[in-house]
Amino acid sequence: MAPQSAISPVRYLMALLTPEQTLSQLKMMEDRWASMRSHPRATASLRLRLEWDEGEARRTANGLTVDVSHSGCMAVVGADVPLRRQVRLVLPETGRSAQGEVVWRGHEAWEVGIALAEPDAGFWGVKI
Repeated sequence: MAPQSAISPVRYLMALLTPEQTLSQLKMMEDRWASMRSHPRATASLRLRLEWDEGEARRTANGLTVDVSHSGCMAVVGADVPLRRQVRLVLPETGRSAQGEVVWRGHEAWEVGIALAEPDAGFWGVKI
């Protein structure tokens, strides 16, 4: 058994809550994050291609969005794109493209958050 000092206060608090209280706490946290976002998100699986320069080489990788907003997206991409890398997003279905920056990396190497350089409500072609 772990010593008392090893138990996180949050974990201890969550253990005392009923399932209904836990769900209520999670809902409050989700609402807080949503209010902090600059634009609402929509779940959308859209094919995309990322293009970026790495030294003298031009790199590309295919990907799929998880969710999109006026200001960017979260996507799963078939390459290890570095954080803060300037990228060009291309939507193969429509041919539309936009400049962006990798602003988030998930625990898995394939997950990225991309901020569009110029937010565009119509870029993705889906209702947000």
